[in-house]
Amino acid sequence: MFLDLQQAATCLTDMDQSPSASALESMKPFLNAIVKPELLKHQDGDVKLLVATCVCEITRITAPEAPYSDDVLKDIFQLIVSTFSGLSDISSPSFGQEVAMLETLAKYRSCVVMLDLECDDLVNEMFSTFFAVARDDHPESVLSSMENIMAVLLEESEDVPENLLSSLLSTLGREKRDVTAAARKLSMNVIKQCIGILEPSIKHFFLSLVSGESKPVSSQVQHHEVLYDICCCAPQILSGILPYVTGELQTDQLETRLKAVNLVGDIIALPEISTSEAFQPILSEFLKRLTDRDFGVRMSVLEHLKSSLLSNPQRPKAPEIISALCDQLLDFDDNFRKQVVAVICDAACHTLQAVPLEAMNLVAERLHDKSQLVKKYTMERLAEIYRVFCEKSSDTVNPSGYNWIPGKILRCFYDKDFRSDIIESVLCGSLFPSEFSIKDMVKYWVDIFSGLDKVEVNALEKLLEQKQRLQEELQKYLALRQNSQDKENPEVQKKIAFCFRVMSRSFADPSEAEESFQILDQLNDTNIWKILTHLVDPNTSFHQTRAYRDELTKILGEKHQLDEFLNTLYVKCSYLLFSKEHATTILSEIVRYKSAENDQRIQSCMNILVIIARFSPHFFSGSEEELVKLLKDNNNNDIIKEGILNVLAKAGGTIQEQLAVASSSVDLMLERLCLEGSRRQAKYAVHALAAITKDDGLKALSVLYKRLVDMLEERTNLPTVLQSLGCIAQTAMPVFETRESEIEEFIINKILKSDSKDDHTRASWDDKSDICVLKIYGIKTVVKSYLPVKDALVRPGIDGLLDILRNVLSYGEISKDIKSSSVDKAHLRLASAKAVLRLARLWDHKIPADIFHLTIKTSEVGFPQAKKLFLSKVHQYIKDHLLEAKYACAFIFNIFGTNPEEFAEDKQNLADLIHMHHQERVGQLSGQSDGNSLTPYPEYILPYLVHALASLSCPNIDECKDAEAYNTIYRQLHLILSMLVQRDEDVKLGVTTDKVREIISVITSIFQSIKHSEDAVDASKSKNSHAICDLGLAITKRLVQKDVDMQGSSHSVSLPPILYKAREKENDLMASEVKTWLADESVLAHFESVETET
Repeated sequence: MFLDLQQAATCLTDMDQSPSASALESMKPFLNAIVKPELLKHQDGDVKLLVATCVCEITRITAPEAPYSDDVLKDIFQLIVSTFSGLSDISSPSFGQEVAMLETLAKYRSCVVMLDLECDDLVNEMFSTFFAVARDDHPESVLSSMENIMAVLLEESEDVPENLLSSLLSTLGREKRDVTAAARKLSMNVIKQCIGILEPSIKHFFLSLVSGESKPVSSQVQHHEVLYDICCCAPQILSGILPYVTGELQTDQLETRLKAVNLVGDIIALPEISTSEAFQPILSEFLKRLTDRDFGVRMSVLEHLKSSLLSNPQRPKAPEIISALCDQLLDFDDNFRKQVVAVICDAACHTLQAVPLEAMNLVAERLHDKSQLVKKYTMERLAEIYRVFCEKSSDTVNPSGYNWIPGKILRCFYDKDFRSDIIESVLCGSLFPSEFSIKDMVKYWVDIFSGLDKVEVNALEKLLEQKQRLQEELQKYLALRQNSQDKENPEVQKKIAFCFRVMSRSFADPSEAEESFQILDQLNDTNIWKILTHLVDPNTSFHQTRAYRDELTKILGEKHQLDEFLNTLYVKCSYLLFSKEHATTILSEIVRYKSAENDQRIQSCMNILVIIARFSPHFFSGSEEELVKLLKDNNNNDIIKEGILNVLAKAGGTIQEQLAVASSSVDLMLERLCLEGSRRQAKYAVHALAAITKDDGLKALSVLYKRLVDMLEERTNLPTVLQSLGCIAQTAMPVFETRESEIEEFIINKILKSDSKDDHTRASWDDKSDICVLKIYGIKTVVKSYLPVKDALVRPGIDGLLDILRNVLSYGEISKDIKSSSVDKAHLRLASAKAVLRLARLWDHKIPADIFHLTIKTSEVGFPQAKKLFLSKVHQYIKDHLLEAKYACAFIFNIFGTNPEEFAEDKQNLADLIHMHHQERVGQLSGQSDGNSLTPYPEYILPYLVHALASLSCPNIDECKDAEAYNTIYRQLHLILSMLVQRDEDVKLGVTTDKVREIISVITSIFQSIKHSEDAVDASKSKNSHAICDLGLAITKRLVQKDVDMQGSSHSVSLPPILYKAREKENDLMASEVKTWLADESVLAHFESVETET
C-alpha cells in the first residue's frame, strides 16, 4: 500500500490542473478510495503524509470544483493541517513533502475552501501551527507560503474571529521566550499585509485590553509589546490607540507608567512614527516624563532619548528632544543632571551638527553647577566634544563653532571646586586628538585665542604662572639633590624642606603633597630623577615629554603610593600645554598668515607668543634670528611689530646674549621705535631695550632719555615721546629723575595749561581736539612716573600730581580759566579719574576724600561713553584686585539716570563685585587676623557710600525737610542694601541664611558706628551721614522684615579714619541715639511709594 501511495502521489504531483473529463473519470476509483476513513485517519505517519499529499494534489487538480462532499473535505483539511506540524524539523525526510503541500496550498489558494466549510477552529489551529513551527532557519519560501495562506484566509473572511486575532497578536512581543523570532516576524508581516482588514479588530481588541474588558487573553498578550511590534509593521493603526497610551503615561500606577514610558521610548526610534503628526501629542507627554516624580521613570526616558538620538541624530523631532533635555539641565537631582549632560554630549560626539550650539552653551553652564560631580563630568565631556570637533572639523558646518570650549574650561580656574591640575590635565591630555602634530595643535590654539576674553586669558596666565613657580622650585630642588655632597647636612635638609613647602602650595592639599615630596626624596632610582630633570628642561621635545608619563608608571607601578601624586606632578611641571616646538611653529605660522593677510590669526599668534615669552622665555632660545627678521621687515604690519617688541620685552633678558649674536643693531632699532614709532610700539620698545641690555638698560636708556627730553622742546612726535618718557620712568627711575623737573614743567606749562584753539562748541564724543589728546598723554606720563617697577612708595611729590588731578576732575582742565569744549573737558575728567584708579593701587592711602568723591562721580559726566569706559575700568580693576572695593560706589551714582539696558548692566556689574567679595570673605574668614576689619566684607563700601552721599548729594538735613529732595538717596540705598541682604529679585548671589544674618549684622553695625562718629573731613556734614544711616537702617529692617531678628545684632567694626572720627562730647554721643526726621513713619511711607528701580 505504501508503494502504491507513493506512486499515486508522484503521478498526481505531475498532473496539470483541470484535466479532461475522461482523465477525471479514469481517476474516480482512486479518488473514492483515497478518502476512505481507514486512509484519512490512518495511524502511521508516513501513510498519513502520503494520503495528505494525494488529497492536497486532488484539490488542486479539480479546482475550482469540489471533488468531495463537505464532510469529506473537512476531514481532508484536518489531515493536511495536522501534517504541517512536521515543518518544525527541517532535517526530517518528510520535510520536502510537507513544504510542497504548503506551497501548493498557498499557490492555488485551496485553503479558502476551509472558510466555505466554516472550519473556523481548523483555521485557527493552522494559524497556531504555523506560529509554533516557524523557525529562523526555514527557507524563505516556507515562511512566505505561510504568510500567503494566512493573508488569503484573512482577506476572504467576512470578519476576523477574536480567537484568530488573539493568535496573531499573542505571537507579538520582543520579550516572549516561547515564540521564535520567525513566528513574530510572520505575524508582523501578515498584519502589515492585511492591515486594511485587521485595523478595526486590532483597535477594538487593544482598547478592550487597555480598559480591562479582555481579561481572559490579557495574560497572553502584553499590550505594550504588541503595540511596539504593530508600530514596526503598521504604524498607521496607532492613531486611535495612542491617546490611551498617553493616559498610561499620566497614570499614578508606577509599573504601568514605566511600561508606557518604555513603549513610547522604543517607538520614538522608529523613523515611520517620529514624523507622524498623530504621534506629536504622545511625544510631548513622553518628554514631560523627564520631570516625573519617580527617578527610575526619568532615567528610563533619558535612556530612550539617547537611543533615539544616536540611532538617527537628524530625525525631524531631534530639535524638540534636545530642547526638552536642555530644560532638564537644572533638574534638582545631581545624578540626573549629570545624565542629561551625558545624553546631550553623546549625541554631539556622535554627530556634531545634531546638537545646536545654543544647547552646548547651556551644557557648558553646568561647569558652574552646585554639584562637583556634575561640574567635573561636564568639563570632561566638553573636552571630548572639542576633541571630536578637531577630528571632524572638515565635516562641520561651522568650522569655528566650538572654539569657545577651551575658554570655558579656563574660566573654571577661578572655581574653588576645580584644582589647577584638573584643568591643566584636561587642556593637555583631553583637548586634542592624540595623533595631532604640533602644527595641528598650534592651528587650533590660534583659533582658540581669537575668541578668548580677558577673564579667560587671565586664567591661562595664572595657570602658567603657577607652573612657572613650580618648575623653578623643582629645578632648585633637583640642583640641591644633585650638587650636595652631604644630603643629610641640616642646612641642605632645611633648603630641601623649604623647596617642598613652596612646591606643595601648587597642589590641592599642600600638607599631603609635602608628605609625598618627602617620600619621593627617599627614592633612589636614578631614572626617576633623570625624567624629572628632563621634564623641567625647556629643550625636551614634546614627544619625549609625553613618553615620560608611561615611563614613570612603568618604573613605579600603578599601585605605588606615589602614582597619583607623580601623575599630578608630571602634568604640573612638564611643558605639555606649550613647548618650545609650539613657539617655533607659531613663529613660522606668522609668516604664512602674513602672506594670506589674515590679521586676526596674526594677532592670535602674537598673543600666544607674548604669553609664552612671559612664562617660558627659554622657548625663544634659538629663534633669535627669526625674531630680529620679523622686527626688521618694514613690510610687516603693526600687529607683528608690536607683538615681537612685546616678546622681546618679556623674553629679552633670557636670550640677550644670543640676540646680540643674531644682530648687533637690535638696540638701534628699538631706539628708533621709541622716537618715531607708534605709542604702543614705543611702550614695548622701551621695555625691550631694558630687557636685552646687561645693565637693565640704564646706559641705553640714558642716551635715549636725553634725545627724548630734547625732542619735547622741538614738539616732534610728542605722543610717542611722552609714551617713551613715561615708560622710562617706570623701568629706569634713576635715569628719569635726572631731568624730571624739566619734563613736568613742560607737561604742565606747555601742554596742560594750553587753551584749545579748536571750536569750543563741539558736542560729539569722538570730536576731541588734538591738544586734548596731548593733555591726556601728558597726564599718563606723569602718572607712570609714580608707578615705577621698583620702590614706588619712596617717590616724593605725589601731592602735586594729586592737585593736578583734583583740578582736572573739578573743572575738566588744570585751571578753570583754560578754555576748551565740553567734549575735551569730559575726556580729561575721564583720563584723570582713570589716573586716580591706577594710582590707587599703590597710593590709595594718599588719596584724600575729596579726590575720591570727584573720581566716583565721573559716572555723572554728561557723556554716556565716559561713564561706560570709567565704570568698566572700575569693574576690571576691582575684579583683578588692583583696586579696593570702595570704588564700587561709582556704580551707585547716576545709576537711575540711565536707560534700562545700561541700568541692568551696571547693576549686574555691581552684583558681580558683591558676589566676588562674598566668596573671598568665605575663603579668608579662617585666616583673618583683624576681627574688626571691614575689608573682606562687600559691605565695606557702605561707610564710603554714606560719606559720599552726605558730602555730594544730601541737602542740609536741618534746613531741607522736603522728603522729595531725598528720593534719589533713598533709591540708591535701597538698591545696594537689597543686593547685600539678598532681597533683590534680579540678582541672587547664593548666600546662605546664616550668612545673610551675618551680613545684616555687619550692615547694622556700620550704620550704628557711623551714627556714633563724626565726619573727619567736614564736621558740618555729620548730621547728613547720621540721617542717611537712619534711612539705611529703616530700609534694612523693611527688607528683612520678620526673616531675621535685628534686635541685638552687633558686629564690632572700625570705620576708615580718613572719613570718620570718634565723638568726644557726651552730649554728642547721646544725640546719636536720637533718630532724625528721615526715619519718621510718615517719611518712610513716602519713600516706599517711590519707585526703587527704573
